[in-house]
Amino acid sequence: MRRVLVLMLLVLAPIPVAARPAWACSCASGFDPLERAETAFVGVVQEVDGDLWDSRVDVRFAVESVLKGDVDDSVTLATEKHEASCGYRFVEGGRYRVYATDDRTNSCDGNELLATGVEVEDTDRSQIFWAGSVLVVLLVAGGVTWLIRHPRAR
Repeated sequence: MRRVLVLMLLVLAPIPVAARPAWACSCASGFDPLERAETAFVGVVQEVDGDLWDSRVDVRFAVESVLKGDVDDSVTLATEKHEASCGYRFVEGGRYRVYATDDRTNSCDGNELLATGVEVEDTDRSQIFWAGSVLVVLLVAGGVTWLIRHPRAR
């Protein structure tokens, strides 16, 4: 039984270190974003507003120039909060070329950052992943050390 436990620890320990975070979003390529969009404009982000529990973020733009469609001086678009869900991370004060359909935009629509704004701190989930991986490795190392120091009496 002891050998099986040691073998399991040695086999399973590298899994969290070798694994990478999974991202659910994948985009098609080779299309013209202006052709596919219902509206397109160049604008500056005035406000990024999202509820803590909601997966959606509303982004208000001050429109500088219209590339396609009927767009007012101020436009509010919705996007997903997280990039893994194809959300586009807009930064307040940033100047963007934005492509939208049905008052929504996402990272697959071809949006472009033209000038940076004030950076807003966001949670980096890869830090959580690596912290968990380190914790698992420490636990496995502690378990192996315990097994070595406490040999089974016969």
